[in-house]
Amino acid sequence: MRELQIFLSFMILVIIFYVSIHSSNPVKEFIINSYLKLKLESRRTNIYVKGRVFRQCMYLLLNIPTNQVEDYDEIDSIDEAAERLDRSLEGNQNVGLGISPEEEFMGHCSNLQVWAENGYDTRILHRNLAFPLLRRLTEVGDPIAKKVFKEEIAIRFASKHQTVTQYLTENGYLKYLSADEFESILDDVNPPLLRDLTEGIKFMFDNPQNIDINIQINYFINSLLRNFGIEHISLLTSRILKEIPKKNSEIFVKTVYELFKSRKSFPLIQYLNQHFEYFKDFEFEYDFIKYKDKLVGIYSSKKVFLINQNINDISKIEILNGKSEEIEELDLSNNEIINMGGLEAFSSLKTLKLNNNQITKLIGIKNLKNIENLFLRNNRVSELVGLENFPHLKHLDLSGNFSIIEVPEELNKLTELKTVRLWNCNIKNFTESTEKFFWMNQNFRYYTGYTEADKLYYESNHIKKASSENGLYIDFVRGVLKTRKILVEQKLNYQDIFDYAIETSRKAIWSGIATHDFRKWLKNKNQTKITFFL
Repeated sequence: MRELQIFLSFMILVIIFYVSIHSSNPVKEFIINSYLKLKLESRRTNIYVKGRVFRQCMYLLLNIPTNQVEDYDEIDSIDEAAERLDRSLEGNQNVGLGISPEEEFMGHCSNLQVWAENGYDTRILHRNLAFPLLRRLTEVGDPIAKKVFKEEIAIRFASKHQTVTQYLTENGYLKYLSADEFESILDDVNPPLLRDLTEGIKFMFDNPQNIDINIQINYFINSLLRNFGIEHISLLTSRILKEIPKKNSEIFVKTVYELFKSRKSFPLIQYLNQHFEYFKDFEFEYDFIKYKDKLVGIYSSKKVFLINQNINDISKIEILNGKSEEIEELDLSNNEIINMGGLEAFSSLKTLKLNNNQITKLIGIKNLKNIENLFLRNNRVSELVGLENFPHLKHLDLSGNFSIIEVPEELNKLTELKTVRLWNCNIKNFTESTEKFFWMNQNFRYYTGYTEADKLYYESNHIKKASSENGLYIDFVRGVLKTRKILVEQKLNYQDIFDYAIETSRKAIWSGIATHDFRKWLKNKNQTKITFFL
């Protein structure tokens, strides 16, 4: 027992000491924006990104002799300044140099404030902080960071500042660039790493030894990919081909293909298009898809995905080995398609995606009798004539077609239809028979066809409210439409339901059907009215 008392006394002393330490060092906070802030905690400056501590080395450059200020007018960035200024105050060496933690904190706050106010210009901060912090802000959704992240990488790399280009290369930042962005950089700057590894590959071919060439190429290419990313392997190999002997080009290209083709992120189509001249007699394990003599996809498991391929003429899509009629799912989203002609070749389609194109009419698809899922989001469709050709259609998405102004009666002919999406359309007209399609899991916040009786009945039978400040809840709208149908079919009204509940403390309707006791109560009520009249 005495040991327990001693232990508890010791723990109390520890807690008192901890509280006294922290109370003597209160936390200071400086908010840059909704994504970024700094805190002075236990005499240390911490950066927070969206509420989480961001660990990264930072320092201040302070020693600029006043008589040498003009010497630094041509400095373009902090990285350049770091190589020319006194770095004696770097890291934690501020102790003993007259800089308090509070002063260092305010220095960091000032630097990051200016950085943010200047659109996250990476020249304002040292590269060791600017790029990791900008990447983190991009990951948490900062819109400005997302906009400038790749641009900052490209601009700073193109500056040819050696330490910056080396930092961006060795830390894999070039992986974030698109193929076009990366290629434009390589046209202007030849990274030392790419140059050195290219020389290594060239030496390997010029000086053949008793070693496995696959092992050597694997080593060289993996070294490149660690820094530049597998997304850029087509461009990187093209650069290498310009430097190695022509007689070794084919073996190099095919070896890289065999070594990396099974990697999930390997850009197979892009690589083969770039180097197809070396594969003329090669037997592939795929059935390829061509568009205007260019490989654009692979046929696999009755599915074809041709997203973002600049396709504007479906009839020019060629499935090698003639398997168009076997395809059951085709995705042609994000292209430039205006006319749906050419789809007749895909007679077995069950799922067709044509989102984000320029389609105006449903023409040329009469023979697609097996279609079950049709996606036409964000097109220019104005007329829905032709939907009757899809007797098995289950899911239809027409969201974002602003020219659609009414819900067509033809939808009632599609007996298997389960889902219709009409979000962000310009619907102005619908009939009593098509109303259900307009309110089907959508547009519910804008529903105006309810009464206070609808609201009272719903909220008295559900835990949830009917609406919030932002509009109606979907469950309420669903409930209203369902209850209205029941009232009509069973010749009921809200007043009788409310009166019954008050008199009996029971529900009048269960599982969409009027209860036996409620029916009996109605009969007695009506009989009473008749007797009273007589």
